[in-house]
Amino acid sequence: MDNFFTYLPISENNMRWELYLTGVGTATISAGQSYPPPGHPLVYDFKWENGRVLPEYQILFIAEGEGIFESKDLQQIHVTQNNVILLFPGQWHRYKPLNNSGWKEYWLSWNGERLYWLLRKGLIAPNAAVLDVKKPQQMAVAFERILEHVQLHPAQNSNVLSAYAMEVLTLAIENIQTSPIQKDAALPSQYVDSVDNPLVFKALQMIWNQSYRNFNINDILQAIPITRRTLERQFSKALGRSVGTEITRCRLERAKHLLTNTALPIKQIAMAAGFTNSDWMSRVFRRELKISPGQYRISAPQK
Repeated sequence: MDNFFTYLPISENNMRWELYLTGVGTATISAGQSYPPPGHPLVYDFKWENGRVLPEYQILFIAEGEGIFESKDLQQIHVTQNNVILLFPGQWHRYKPLNNSGWKEYWLSWNGERLYWLLRKGLIAPNAAVLDVKKPQQMAVAFERILEHVQLHPAQNSNVLSAYAMEVLTLAIENIQTSPIQKDAALPSQYVDSVDNPLVFKALQMIWNQSYRNFNINDILQAIPITRRTLERQFSKALGRSVGTEITRCRLERAKHLLTNTALPIKQIAMAAGFTNSDWMSRVFRRELKISPGQYRISAPQK
């Protein structure tokens, strides 16, 4: 397929699926051609000099050629034909083809509980973002199937696309070794050295890594052998605030970042930040910051 990309309509129904698409595209970049191709919305567009931070997950499949990739968690590395690059929400990154080779790429923007589950289980991680695809021909066919469906049904974002996307995900991770994540890159750096209590630190890791989704203290208690009373007491002693307050704080910080750095609608930002709806996010903003999300976006310095 020739160069093509589109961003799909997203409904609250889509967001309930385990995996849903927000965009799809393909491009063949000739040697020496500027990158990335123009025309993408502000939230997805980037320049190599600055990189970017996405509000959702993406996957990039290099079908031909080679290039370089760099992220917050990975120093600049060489990527080549039959590699996939997994991109994580909130994680700075940049990539481009080599000038002397160019490349052919396929990509998906996607989100959903399935991806957060994989992250939580340690099956995908920002510090292991580049993977080898063992069945590259099948991967290319899977992407082409999605692109064909989107071109035939441009105004739809159906469960058929979710099924196709699940095939891409399966092909991308089928050879991953199951090992736990040793470090949570989403956790603010000030916690790494300042929190000595291992149970509180583990709870913080879960909060800052999983609160994009429907998440509360019960999820922490399922993973940590501790009573709610003991967790709350130790958490308050270490940080001076409750677990629930920290969850809300995490979501608020994520929403502030998206309001400042993206042009996403406020309703979509609320969902991406972990609020179940924009009304809840607005109440939190007014309570904590004394302004609405819209007012914060206008007043915040753009980055």
